[in-house]
Amino acid sequence: AALAAPAAPAATGPVRWPVADRIAEDGVLVWHLPLPGARREALDLVRRGDELTVTAGPFRRVVPLPSALRRCTVDGAALREGELRIRFRPDPELWPRSR
Repeated sequence: AALAAPAAPAATGPVRWPVADRIAEDGVLVWHLPLPGARREALDLVRRGDELTVTAGPFRRVVPLPSALRRCTVDGAALREGELRIRFRPDPELWPRSR
């Protein structure tokens, strides 16, 4: 009998990185990026315009910011349980004003 090679996993679609609206509670939006296996000491974040460069060890990825986050400033970040949570505070000069 021929040895069967394992099949490649089926494509699951685009990766989803949700943005949690915490403006009413904490005044921030939180972007959740899964980074399983990442270590805090090997993690680096740099924002350049409308992009965020995420470096985790030898891996680097430049990702465009979702439109709502482009009008915010980075307020901090935390790596917990394999997930990077980046806090963004709305910039009053760029954020729509309430009536």
